[in-house]
Amino acid sequence: WNPPHLMMTYSAALLLLLWLFTTSISVLGHGRLVAPLTRAQHTGYEDDPVSSITAEDFICRNEAAGTPLSVAAGSDLALQWRFGAAHVGDCAVYISYDTGAIADMKFFKIANLFDCRTQNNQDVTVNLPSWLPPGRATLRWDWSALHVYPSVEFYTQCVDLQITSSSTASLPQTYDVRTVYPLRGNQGVGYRNPFAPNTEQFMTGPACAPGVTGNGCDLTASGTTGNTFVDGGDPPSSDIVGDGGSGDSTSPGSAPSTQCTVHTVATGDTLTTIANYYTAQGQATTASEICAYNGISDCDHIEVGETFVIPGTCGGDGSSPSGEGGGWTKVVAGVGGVALVVVGALAVVRGRGG
Repeated sequence: WNPPHLMMTYSAALLLLLWLFTTSISVLGHGRLVAPLTRAQHTGYEDDPVSSITAEDFICRNEAAGTPLSVAAGSDLALQWRFGAAHVGDCAVYISYDTGAIADMKFFKIANLFDCRTQNNQDVTVNLPSWLPPGRATLRWDWSALHVYPSVEFYTQCVDLQITSSSTASLPQTYDVRTVYPLRGNQGVGYRNPFAPNTEQFMTGPACAPGVTGNGCDLTASGTTGNTFVDGGDPPSSDIVGDGGSGDSTSPGSAPSTQCTVHTVATGDTLTTIANYYTAQGQATTASEICAYNGISDCDHIEVGETFVIPGTCGGDGSSPSGEGGGWTKVVAGVGGVALVVVGALAVVRGRGG
């Protein structure tokens, strides 16, 4: 027999935990392009990851809308992105002249933006190649966030353009962008492990179109570790981008899945309180180590919703979160109060003192 007041307490606690879980999950990673004005026609919240790397929203989140931005071939275009949680990862820029259905759009790349969190909320100029022909076009920006390596979170935005140009050049080879990225860090050529700094920190994606100079295009050029497609070559094969599945299988010769403890900042957290908590749990670390390991620019200022890897808990740096196998641990509530912890696919509720 359960007294009515206890049943009400249990129900309230369950609702609270459900709210904590859904609220925390929504801020695990988010960001978007805010300038130029995207097809969303606003700069409000459209910050969640796309539904799937194989879905239409990975191409463009929205249909064409509003008046296209007039730009000149050969000019510099200022981009700005806003990351509510500035996760490690890379951005890239593509152009398409297809104006029909989103699913039919084909692109070519014009820019790589390595570790784009370092330019969060800043104007970043990308040169529009002088050989771009005139006409209606779409600029596509994407972000591959690597903070839950080997998993990857993908974000995209599209901007409608009207390109003015005297060029009569033919377009380079185009492709479906859903075919040129691995799904995970341990599929195909994979992605760099940002938490193993002694390993190669390469960028993943197709080569830029021929004739594009600058714009970071050397990072995914033919022959680089993360190159998935060279313009003019054959379409990418499964050994480059992976099989597109969602499994955790590791291909021969690739790195094993990395285990990391990832802490999501909640109200009241500081790097010192975070370090003290994990040290008490047997994962000894300091505030300065967390700051340096995650490349935080201001160690005294962290934002609610940011996620930080706890040093010494990744397989890539010689240790695991708890000495046990089985994926990663993510703390989705703060150090104080009740925490909902996701361990692999298992959610565990535990209380902590403030």
